Order: sequence, then structure tokens, then C-alpha cells
Amino acid sequence: MKLQQTIKNIATTSILIALIFITTFLLKIPYGGGMGYFNFSDGLIIFFSITFNPFISITSSIIGTALSDLASGYIEFILPTIVAKGLESLFVYLLFRFFKENKYLKYLTFIIPPLIMVLVYFISYLILFNINFSYLSSIFDLIQGFIGVIISISLVTVFSHTNFKIFKEKLKYF
Repeated sequence: MKLQQTIKNIATTSILIALIFITTFLLKIPYGGGMGYFNFSDGLIIFFSITFNPFISITSSIIGTALSDLASGYIEFILPTIVAKGLESLFVYLLFRFFKENKYLKYLTFIIPPLIMVLVYFISYLILFNINFSYLSSIFDLIQGFIGVIISISLVTVFSHTNFKIFKEKLKYF
């Protein structure tokens, strides 16, 4: 029985890595001047972190987005991406766990983690580049985080009304 669960977790993690990679690498919109790219992974990261266990969601968030940085040629951002997306996924899981039964506070699950992601990238921009680059790129990161919030709330709303066991159990609070 334990072997079946392990295989199921590996398969699930692999599928989520692929989905996050696709929404990061293939659905990207480059910023002007080669400064980076806008992507849609945050919506899935938030949704997966609410829906799946923390090991699966954090692992898939880190690997999917880091592989996208590698494939895109942004090697210098692999470490900041690992920290930013790992913390984003972890904080979604923790906040949802603590606030899921509160009618209003549960929505902090969608708002705070993308802000943590923006802060991590802001610090990495300061280290790698300069203050002007940090402010300009952080504006794009805020927009990306905001769109991720919209995508994740939409996914939670849609999947909370399905008959799939995993979604019915985790999303019953919405």
C-alpha cells in the first residue's frame, strides 16, 4: 500500500512540474530590454499548494520554475526562483491551513504569498543588479502576482464545485 502511495505521489509531482513548467516557459511574455519575463505559474502554484500536500506542491513549484529559468537562459535567477517559489508555496500551504475556516482571513492565502515572492525577487535584483532595476522589475512581478491571484481564485472556485475527491476535501471551505 505504501509503495502505491509513493508511486502516486511521484506521478502527481511529475505532472505538476510539467504543468508549472509549461505555464512558466511556454506561456511567458518577455519584458522590454531582456529584463526577464512575465508568466502565469503563480496561479497554479497557489492552487496546487492549497490542493496538494506541501512536499508535492513545494517540490513541483521549485523544479518547474527553476527548469524554466534554465531553459530560458536566465541561469542567474535559478537560486532566487527556488527561494521565491518555494516560500510562496510554503506560505500558501501554511496560511490556508491556519485560516481556511475563517470567512475572510482565508483570502490572505491568495494575497500574502505572491508579495513574499516579489520581496525575494526584489532582494535578488538588488544583489544582482541595482536599485532602479529592482523597482522596475518588481512592478512587473507585482502584476504577475496579481494575475496569479486571479487565476488561483478562479481555479479554486471552479474546482470546488467538482466531484473529484481531492478537490472536494481540500476546497470545501470555498
